[in-house]
Amino acid sequence: MFRKLTIAIAAFSAALALASVAHGQMHMAPPDPRIELPGGRATIPMLDFGGRPVVEVAINGKGPYRFILDTGARISLIDAELKKELQIPDSGLPTAAAGPGPAPAVVSIDDLGMGEAHLRGLLAAVMPLGGFFKAENAPRGVLSASCFPGYRVIFDYPGKRIVLEKGELTGADSQTTFQYQADDSLPTVPIVVAGHDTHVHLDTGSAIGLVLPTKFLSVLPLASPPTEVGRAKTPGGEFPISTAPVKGEIKLGKYILVLPEVRFSDVSPGSAPPSGNIGYAVLKDFIVTLDSRNRRVKLAQ
Repeated sequence: MFRKLTIAIAAFSAALALASVAHGQMHMAPPDPRIELPGGRATIPMLDFGGRPVVEVAINGKGPYRFILDTGARISLIDAELKKELQIPDSGLPTAAAGPGPAPAVVSIDDLGMGEAHLRGLLAAVMPLGGFFKAENAPRGVLSASCFPGYRVIFDYPGKRIVLEKGELTGADSQTTFQYQADDSLPTVPIVVAGHDTHVHLDTGSAIGLVLPTKFLSVLPLASPPTEVGRAKTPGGEFPISTAPVKGEIKLGKYILVLPEVRFSDVSPGSAPPSGNIGYAVLKDFIVTLDSRNRRVKLAQ
């Protein structure tokens, strides 16, 4: 049990650290890559790395390489060793460090292929990802799910597949389809926890369930006192992680979430205020559709 908890905390820390870097490095939103998808639809097997959806990609005709497909990443990431192997030159674009130390380089990938889809001119920040992913067949990069404007990106967790299809989601109904704001570059969804309303990031790059900011520890009815289970180290600092069971209903639109516990931490992507997130332990029962152009997300159970 202790080993499983340690692994879970390490995975949680890695996800939040990657989110912090992937969200906070660019001075401005990166330009969209050019998308080529004959027929307007592609289906790609959804592999798995610790609860994170993984796809196989080709880079400039070489590969395949395993990349996490992440709704919690504003910009894509490529492992520094892979960048060196493929001899991809730096783009020369300015970046801003999300924490202590120098800002990472940014590269422009001429051609990233995912199934029949091709992204031309994809910007990616360079990171030594081996420090986060140490297992065999570990991912070599993170692909932002927001890189496909004009397409629906469908995470079919039960079917273990990713579907790309040209089109958009219809208007939000706050029950299954949700609108997120223009000033929030990551998809968010509204939840109600024991009568308290808030918004959290929908983060396919997170392997756990529901994370809330620590301010909720003083307002939510808890079934038992919170327990500190670890600390998350990110480029923005070190943050405690607590867990506790919540008394009361947890609702996401029309769906009631059954969660044995909730985690609490103030880790946040980039410099944004902490808002929390929902990850794999919740999303695994859903088909999640992202429409990044119209800033809408849909969940079907």
